[in-house]
Amino acid sequence: MNKGYIIAIDGPVASGKGTIAKGLASRLNAFFLTTGMFYRAVTYYCLQHNISLEDSEAVKRILPDIKVSVSGDTTILNGENVTDKLKHSEVDKNVTVVANYPFVREYLIPIQRAIGVKVAQEKIVIAEGRDMATKVFPNAEVKIYLTAELETRAKRRYIQQNLETNESLQQVLEETRERDENDMFGELQYLVSEPERYGYTVIDDTNLTEEQTIERILRVIDEVRGYKNL
Repeated sequence: MNKGYIIAIDGPVASGKGTIAKGLASRLNAFFLTTGMFYRAVTYYCLQHNISLEDSEAVKRILPDIKVSVSGDTTILNGENVTDKLKHSEVDKNVTVVANYPFVREYLIPIQRAIGVKVAQEKIVIAEGRDMATKVFPNAEVKIYLTAELETRAKRRYIQQNLETNESLQQVLEETRERDENDMFGELQYLVSEPERYGYTVIDDTNLTEEQTIERILRVIDEVRGYKNL
């Protein structure tokens, strides 16, 4: 019998899911699987090797050359710690192109799933992304959809990018709105627009602190696991 279980945390860009998932993992002594970094790693590799992200065949050809592992806040790409490099605005602007290629997702999802399932045999896994509970770990025991108001999320992105870009807050707001539309209604539709229908517990952290958000998720975990163990 497995000693652990999987907690899936999904949500739109800048909803705080990465920070919250990391904090929750620390509280629960859990394995933190941030799957978005896999797509950022592929994007970074392409940019570094001058591979056009619009050339789908070129991107497809280099996938076997990419070996990515993620644990906590560290991402290793072909033996190199690229964690900080994956946060650059150039990667942020282009990662959606890579993530929207079905063949990239088909390549990475089994890797992500295998890591999560294996680790969950021994300890809690917290998987963070946009389609963790719908496509990667549909049988996750706890499913959280973390969100916040559009303006709040745009401000968060603006602050994160402020040292690297001259974009205005209004530009970042429009980019965030477009990102939401693409994530929910694009070809892959990996971010659901009605999360409750998929078994998520929705938490809006617009006016919550990090600690308050984590405490709310902990209560959800207790409720879900308590109900299932009756």
